[in-house]
Formats: sequence, C-alpha cells, structure tokens
Amino acid sequence: MNSILSILGTLGPILSLIGTYCLILSYTKKYEIEHTIKKGKVAEGKVIEMREDPDHSPSDISYRGVAPVVEFRTDNGLFQHISTTYRKSSTYEVGKMVTIYYYHYKSRREMALVDDEPGTLPGTLLKWGIILCVIGYPILISKLGGLF
Repeated sequence: MNSILSILGTLGPILSLIGTYCLILSYTKKYEIEHTIKKGKVAEGKVIEMREDPDHSPSDISYRGVAPVVEFRTDNGLFQHISTTYRKSSTYEVGKMVTIYYYHYKSRREMALVDDEPGTLPGTLLKWGIILCVIGYPILISKLGGLF
C-alpha cells in the first residue's frame, strides 16, 4: 500500500502536467476545423476517391460510411485532404469539384471541407484530461504545501 502511495506521490506532478496538456489539446482539436474555415484560404479541389470507414464493424453490413479524399492545388504545390467525417449517405462523388479551406503556417497544415466534423478525439482527450488532473493536482498541491 505504501509503495502505491509513493508511486502516486512521484507521478502526481507528471499526471497533472499530462492532464493539462490533454485539456489544451482537446480544445485545440475541437475548434481546429472552425479555425481553418474562418482564417484559412479557399481553393477548389476535386474528389479523387471515396474511402470507407476503416473502423466500421464487419457485422454491421448496413453501415458503410464513406469520406472524400480531395486533391487541390495551392501556390505551394499539390495537396490531398483525407476527410475523417464518414457518412452513410455522402453528397460527394468522385470527380466532383468542391470548395476546400486550408491554413498552412510553418509546419502546421490544416485542411477542412465545409461539413467536416472533429470526431470523437476532442471528447476523449477532455475526459482523460479531467481524470488525470483530478488525480494529479491534489498530489501536486499537497507537495507544494509541504514546501512552505
């Protein structure tokens, strides 16, 4: 029992740091598409492929979600946006011209279609961030309280 408390005492500050990072990343990922559409440049792209959802269950034959792969050209070259917004009935078809928003700054490359969605990652990061902060911050505060 003492060894578990000792390990938690050592890991508390690290858990609080990781939890805080998860919370910040959750917020960033949740609004990434909105930011790209608001601040990004606009280009015309062509749907070159419709990809099936790799995570769909083989037992659920009725659900076959697809998402577009859009190729577009900018001043910096040719790019591809592989959407992760899988839908059972998609409005996209191979060969269709679509509007795509892109935001390229240094090594950051964001691309989005108008109807893209952030998916489940922001929610998952939020949950883990809260859990890690709830565990880590009380330990960190108690350690800091012992210093004064």
